[in-house]
Amino acid sequence: MTRKVQADKEDRNETVDKTTVKAGIAGGLQETVGRFGSANAEFVKGYTGVDHETGQHFARGHKQISNYKVNLNPKYAEQNIKQQAGFSAEVAATSKNNAENIIDKRPERTARTDDVDTFGSNHPKFDLLELDANGNPIAGTGVQVKYVNNPNKIIGKIAKGQGGGKNDLSRYRDGKLALPSEQVDAAKAYCAEQSQKLLKQAERLEKDGKPELAAQKRRQAKNYETIHDNICDNGLSTEEAIFYREHPKLATAKDIGKVSHRAGIDGAKFGAAIGCGIAVLTNAFALCQGKKEIKEALLDFAGDTAKSAAVGYGTAFAGSAIKGMMQQSGSTVVRTVSKTSLPSLVVSVSLELGTSIKRLARGEIDRVQFMEEIGEKGSSLLSSGMMATVGQIAIPIPIVGGVIGGMIGCTLSAMFYRESLNAFKEAKAAHADYLRIKAQCEEARAQMEHYQAELQALFDAKISNLRATLDDLFGAMDSAAQTGEIDAFCATANRFGEVLGHKLQFVTMREFEDFMASDESFVF
Repeated sequence: MTRKVQADKEDRNETVDKTTVKAGIAGGLQETVGRFGSANAEFVKGYTGVDHETGQHFARGHKQISNYKVNLNPKYAEQNIKQQAGFSAEVAATSKNNAENIIDKRPERTARTDDVDTFGSNHPKFDLLELDANGNPIAGTGVQVKYVNNPNKIIGKIAKGQGGGKNDLSRYRDGKLALPSEQVDAAKAYCAEQSQKLLKQAERLEKDGKPELAAQKRRQAKNYETIHDNICDNGLSTEEAIFYREHPKLATAKDIGKVSHRAGIDGAKFGAAIGCGIAVLTNAFALCQGKKEIKEALLDFAGDTAKSAAVGYGTAFAGSAIKGMMQQSGSTVVRTVSKTSLPSLVVSVSLELGTSIKRLARGEIDRVQFMEEIGEKGSSLLSSGMMATVGQIAIPIPIVGGVIGGMIGCTLSAMFYRESLNAFKEAKAAHADYLRIKAQCEEARAQMEHYQAELQALFDAKISNLRATLDDLFGAMDSAAQTGEIDAFCATANRFGEVLGHKLQFVTMREFEDFMASDESFVF
């Protein structure tokens, strides 16, 4: 094996190892991506006003609210916007509460009373309430949401009860009063101040001999105390609620981004933990084999851990965002796919393909190697997704089954892919060798046939000439024998020997007689 081939093999193995680690991270983050992705789906529902999973259409969604008409009179335009922003605040609060419950794995869900069949539209007391796991309202969880310039007026009408006249809002004392974030502290302070003021008035009335009026003041003071305890933050300022009303898409995208970032942080922690564990083993092994110095091993350890953390963050961040969009897609197929490990693998596949594209652009690999890499990485990561699900079922320990299944799936798929590719390459090479040898044999056979034809032609010409010469010589020898011309006969015999490639020892009778009289040996 040449040094280049060995280097290519080591580089390939290192690439596969990194892909396996990424597959393990993606498999282990399947639960995180699924949970935060479902949380993101709540914001999609809040925007569209439709739950595509159940088919429910809500009374209002951000998109619908943003299309509400606004009075052209500047005097009332601001009032219209703030009133509509209150609707946006209700929808936003519902989405945020449900997202948090999903992230925290709590079964309770927040709903607008307009969207609960048993309450109908425009409930007189509550805008929001909590539902249990079966969808039943939970007693004592009703919330009234108010986004107005001066909440103190509303608080006064609630506290006065029947004393508030036709604007009596005492019915709101039965539940929480959700106000914009910037008004909560001031409203609570106002309630405390009014309660103390009313108690002092009650004391004076008692002294003045007016016990009935004093009792009324004490009831109102108690009402303010109750309202003080019921006031809560709706989670949005007035400015933020107006932003939802005027820029629903951007506001929804920001919500999804915040939740996805939280998913990314969890993913980074998990990725760092996995990367750290694997980096410790691989670098310790390299140290023991003498392939790395301690300084190099420490640097590689830190780098591998940081890269794994980055992979974990990107996988969880983008995966949860993609999952949320897919889960609320209008397509049944897309919603079904969102329940698989595909959302968590999208980022890993993109990163892996991006690495191969970068290597191709830098000239580190050619187009054939590029196709081989993306084929191997794609099949490995998709297989790891399936095995992550199987692993989680086989090993019902949170995250562990997904990690093991994902890494096993990636490793097996990469191995099968390489072996299959090598088999195809060997078959292709064998076929090429066969064609080359066949061509060489055909060429040799053609040359042999050509040489055979030339040799046959040569033999035919030689034999024809030899036959004619021999006929002449035999004729001359017969004539010399009949006439008794010994010298002519000997000359003809001598030519006969020359034709056959042999020179006779004597040619004439005289030479023969001299030979007989000499001691010279006869040469055959």
